[in-house]
This record gives sequence, C-alpha cells and structure tokens, in this order.
Amino acid sequence: MKRWTCLAFSMLTIAVPAVQAEEPSVSFTRDIRPILSDACFACHGPDENTREGGFRLDSKESALGTADSGSHPIVPGDLNASELWQRITSDDPDLKMPPT
Repeated sequence: MKRWTCLAFSMLTIAVPAVQAEEPSVSFTRDIRPILSDACFACHGPDENTREGGFRLDSKESALGTADSGSHPIVPGDLNASELWQRITSDDPDLKMPPT
C-alpha cells in the first residue's frame, strides 16, 4: 500500500504543474500596440497632420481619458463601457472601426 501511495503522489506531482500551467500573458508592447499601429494610428496616432479622431491611442492618458466626443475610448475593467470595443465590434458601417 505504501508503494502505491508513493507512486500516486509522484504521478500527481508531475501532472499537476502541467494542468495548472498559466496562460501566456498579454504584453501591450508585443501584442496590442502593433495591432493599434497597423489599424488605428493613422487616425488616432501621434501625427497631428493625419489625426482625424478625437483621441489618441498611442498615448495612455488620451486612450483612458475623455475623447472630444465625450466618450471614453478605453475604460479599464469595463469592456462594454469602452467606446473602442463598441466600435470595433459594431455592425453599423457608420460606427465600425477601423473604417473600410
């Protein structure tokens, strides 16, 4: 019996870390910023001459602040309150971002 207990404990010790492996973390710089740069910075980026949107996505302060429209582009912890999320998931062609 003692032998079976040791074997079972050994198997669990090996198996549990594999089961509890963490999901890879998301890095803003590595994963998110390139998407925003490709799809959003033309209108919501650093260049004043090409910027068409009422907020910037290359600036944390602007992205988390209040846009010219009064909406909040990104509301941390509240996806549904984030205008950015509403726009990228919209079916309305007048609201959908990025525009076609």
